Amino acid sequence: MNTKKQIILNIRRDDVRVAVREGGELVEFYIERVDATSPTGTIIKGKIVAIRKELNAVFVDIGYNIAGFLPLNDLYLSLPNKKGDEENLELLVQVKKEPYGTKGARLTTFIAIPGRYLVLMPFKEAFGISRKIKNEKDRRKLKKIARELHPDGMGIIVRTAACGEDIRVIKSDLLEVKKTWEAIEKKSKTVKAPAVLWEDEDLPIRITRDLLDNSVSEFVVDSEEAFKKMRSYLNRKKSSLIKKVKLYRNHTPIFNHYWIEQELRSIFRRKIYLKSGGHIVIDETEALTVFDVNTGSYRGKKTTEEMIFATNCESAIEIARQLKLRDIGGIIIIDFIDMRKKGNQEELLKLFKQQLRRGKARYKIVPKLSPNGILEMTRERARKNIARRFIETCPYCRGKGYALSAPYLLSRFTTWLEKKGKALINAKVRIIANPRVAIYFETEGKNTLEYSCGKNKMHIEIVHEEDKPIELVEVITYNKNEIVKEEI
Repeated sequence: MNTKKQIILNIRRDDVRVAVREGGELVEFYIERVDATSPTGTIIKGKIVAIRKELNAVFVDIGYNIAGFLPLNDLYLSLPNKKGDEENLELLVQVKKEPYGTKGARLTTFIAIPGRYLVLMPFKEAFGISRKIKNEKDRRKLKKIARELHPDGMGIIVRTAACGEDIRVIKSDLLEVKKTWEAIEKKSKTVKAPAVLWEDEDLPIRITRDLLDNSVSEFVVDSEEAFKKMRSYLNRKKSSLIKKVKLYRNHTPIFNHYWIEQELRSIFRRKIYLKSGGHIVIDETEALTVFDVNTGSYRGKKTTEEMIFATNCESAIEIARQLKLRDIGGIIIIDFIDMRKKGNQEELLKLFKQQLRRGKARYKIVPKLSPNGILEMTRERARKNIARRFIETCPYCRGKGYALSAPYLLSRFTTWLEKKGKALINAKVRIIANPRVAIYFETEGKNTLEYSCGKNKMHIEIVHEEDKPIELVEVITYNKNEIVKEEI
């Protein structure tokens, strides 16, 4: 099996795009507009504007349109001597999750400043090793280094990139991160809340810092300026991985060359087809995301139970990839195909958990499938779902996924006519509708409209409006000196 891992970085005039491929498949995708960087990781001096104990929530003014959300326990743990009314209190917070929909940014008081080889936690006296470091020998060595470098009154987490690096290189990184924290502290004493104290590096440097490790075979970038910045950063960090960063010089656009542009289309698809002939249907709502697994046109010679198990296993791998690729968070429901054998159910869960562990996002999963084959889980969301950055609410169905039919809209208009009754005598009525609906009114609804015109001695005009949502029919009534506009 091809396990080659590649990072492809595309720098354009308006945005920066990053694709991560493993085994020839797209597994992660990031995009950031040049004029709208992600606020995640930003350290801010904020001011408490409201405390809602019944919601376990503190709302903090951080200078955004919507107040940020801080769990009440975070406040109490960071300020143990303050348990009363803390409104208007100024404090340092860090954006943990960017604003999403009508929800403000998720905040924390436990500041974490990332370096290349470790993360500094100024308010948490502890040390740890990245979960992704599995080799026990590496873990023991890095724990020893962490103990030696552990700064008094602070905490550190040793990152995956530290594997194989000399203690002097890691110490140099720690000193640089500590200087960053000292600058943040100094600035916090001179500014009034709300004020940004520190913002993370731009996307090319963040990706270099956070994703480039020994598992990456190559890191290709198509901008000479970004290439030089990344190499300068790695050179400053004395990283042995600098040789993996390569400049792309081909005339073919980099995402086309690596076949990423084509793969990106799967981010927007509702239906994902599997190699076996089965498929997965993905439905997202404000509250949760549902994955529905179907056998479809399965091709194979296996028995029904074996076929279902094989389809479910293939789906589990693909669903884990889609969760990571689309960055889907919140409540997730997976409707696997029912399996009779308990052993198959356990194997499926084991496989799915293995796939989830390949990602960075934290998750919680129920211990077993329901009797109907349904699996429930939650997954953390650090930023907006990738697909939602590229799509908008449909102007025709207004986000429902369906629209009222033209016959039903004609029926509603007929009801409106009946309700108005004699009030429409000698009136002029203008119907403004989507062309699809307007044409139906003019053809199938012709007899109904002519009957109403004759009965009430009224005049009906139908106007086609291209941008009008299909189910939105606007009616303007001109009667004597009165003009009334309504929606039916």
